[in-house]
Amino acid sequence: MVQHHNLYELSPMVTGWTICVIVLRIYKKFLNTNAFELRLVLADEWGTQIEATIGPHFSAFYFDRIQENQWKKISTFLVRPNCEPIRTTPHEFRILFMDHTIITSSTPLATGLLNKFTPFDYIVDDVVGKHTLVDVIGALVNVGILTNTASNGKDTAGFKLPFMIMDKNKDTLECEANGQIAVDLEKRFRAFCKNNVVIALAWWKVVRYYPGCNWFKIVSHAPISTMYPEPDVEEIEEIKMVVD
Repeated sequence: MVQHHNLYELSPMVTGWTICVIVLRIYKKFLNTNAFELRLVLADEWGTQIEATIGPHFSAFYFDRIQENQWKKISTFLVRPNCEPIRTTPHEFRILFMDHTIITSSTPLATGLLNKFTPFDYIVDDVVGKHTLVDVIGALVNVGILTNTASNGKDTAGFKLPFMIMDKNKDTLECEANGQIAVDLEKRFRAFCKNNVVIALAWWKVVRYYPGCNWFKIVSHAPISTMYPEPDVEEIEEIKMVVD
């Protein structure tokens, strides 16, 4: 008897799915000032990821009951095509919670590769699709000046913070944080007490003028984008050996 299914198996053509997953990311997507959805990025033991949505009728209930890095067993949910213009995962489908969706805590499973960092050359050579967010890792080698282009100086949406990261091959990527995350990162970057801190950027967008264009940058995509300093991954030592 199958206790749970792998995420790659999910399809709208079949019902009765049960999955065991870790919550990699959870965030609010506001529909208006009084209502929000909860968006989650889930991963199974093999490292396959999928996006899930909890609608506004249930989002407030689940907001304090689901946290990142928790393992959950989930059953009785809908599987639908992921038609978002920008996807948080490469999975062609997404999960929708229903009023009778069942969520219980689960024992952590031995996992496959959860940190799937995109190599810099994949981005440079335009191999990465523009419709899926990427994770990248590199040493923070330059931080620009925080600016606000909004006509109202108090509008956080106008903030921009340019910075640059370097990988183990000494290739660099230009990055730009926008809005509130720009303000937050500027404070965090200033607080770093040493040079060449390695950071991971999770769920950021590759922006270029047109396909194949050599001009591009990695840009935050609110509200999901985040940054992890000194992540516990193998790549960090290789990067530090080159940059130090």
